[in-house]
Amino acid sequence: MTKALFINGSPRKNANTAQLLKRAMEGATEAGATVEMVNLYERSLNYKGCMSCFACKVKGGRKGVCSFPDDLKPIMEKAVDADVLVCGSPIYCGYPSAGLRAFMERLIFPAVNYSDFGHPVINKPKRSATIFTMNCPNMQIYKDNAYDILMDTNAQQLGMFGPTEILYSFDTYQFGDYSRYDTAMLDEGRKAEVRRTQFPQDLERAYELGKRLVIG
Repeated sequence: MTKALFINGSPRKNANTAQLLKRAMEGATEAGATVEMVNLYERSLNYKGCMSCFACKVKGGRKGVCSFPDDLKPIMEKAVDADVLVCGSPIYCGYPSAGLRAFMERLIFPAVNYSDFGHPVINKPKRSATIFTMNCPNMQIYKDNAYDILMDTNAQQLGMFGPTEILYSFDTYQFGDYSRYDTAMLDEGRKAEVRRTQFPQDLERAYELGKRLVIG
């Protein structure tokens, strides 16, 4: 049976990124996959990005998977063994969250082949996707801010494992009560309307994404 792993790189377990990931999980389940969600910001998880130990490059050692002994190690094993991998993150300061970037370092670097850069070390090919959520209102402004370079470059690294794609959710609703926060630049009424009309469409796109990745 197809194994689908979903990585939530947002500190929030039930907000925009998580909701889209959960909807993608429903699509994957509908398509017949076994699914699992990992929240990288669980308080019980203690990990960092690549520690430059080079264990993944030792001659005769295990290649293609990070073996650094911390709380991320079993998650990396699941990621390498998955048939489908979906990562999600909000945009923080023009990049994916620090938690997801650390995960990506630990996933990608072991696959980099120092003997032949053109042929990464792939223990198991996989279909993948990245879901990005953001305040940015549309794709044109996304590109004007060079997010298509900063964010998409991170996501497209998953392409070394097989086909990958990106789902964007723009102009997300961030607060339950905007009056509590200094948000003069944001039009809460407009964002509420986007939440009502556009976000349900994003959820359905996430559902179809989950199905499509499993079906292949």
